[in-house]
Amino acid sequence: MKYSLVFIILLLPLFGSAEPSIYHNSKTVTKLFETFIPGLNKNSKPSFKQGDFNGDGVDDIAVLFTPKSKPKETAQLKVLKLWVYPNTKPSDNYRKSLAIFQSTNGKWELDKIHVYALLDTNGVLETPSFQLLTTSRKDKNFSEHASMLPIKTKNDLIILPTEAGIDTYIYWDKDTYKLFEPEEMP
Repeated sequence: MKYSLVFIILLLPLFGSAEPSIYHNSKTVTKLFETFIPGLNKNSKPSFKQGDFNGDGVDDIAVLFTPKSKPKETAQLKVLKLWVYPNTKPSDNYRKSLAIFQSTNGKWELDKIHVYALLDTNGVLETPSFQLLTTSRKDKNFSEHASMLPIKTKNDLIILPTEAGIDTYIYWDKDTYKLFEPEEMP
């Protein structure tokens, strides 16, 4: 009887309202890549963070990866080049980039997933001090980060620190992801 009660208590979180946060592991992330962005190095363990980046109430997954080539756009996969700067030549030599996987209505069924591949050809995600950071609207420092953006948002943010110690941000703007790079102050 005692063990039955413990078992039932452990199962309770699986019933009732949908839980917006599902904790994913590297095996799940690898499966997503194999499906949507093939060619991921099988020996690499993906570096990823979770957060509700598009504000739909369900955690998304942001993953660092190095594409071998430009992924083919589909109805579910959008390719963006956010790190395009004046006076730089366009390149197809892709460096470490970022993919964001979003579920639809909290369902992680393959036909309901949307993927945004944010490709980089400049190496901004490869600096020695780089690490993928996020901030949740529940974090006490969220409002400080969100106040930097050109729009008001309550979505979780992806923070990309730079060598100069200035945080840059990836944020959702109604229907796509955008990059915000604050101007450096002398």
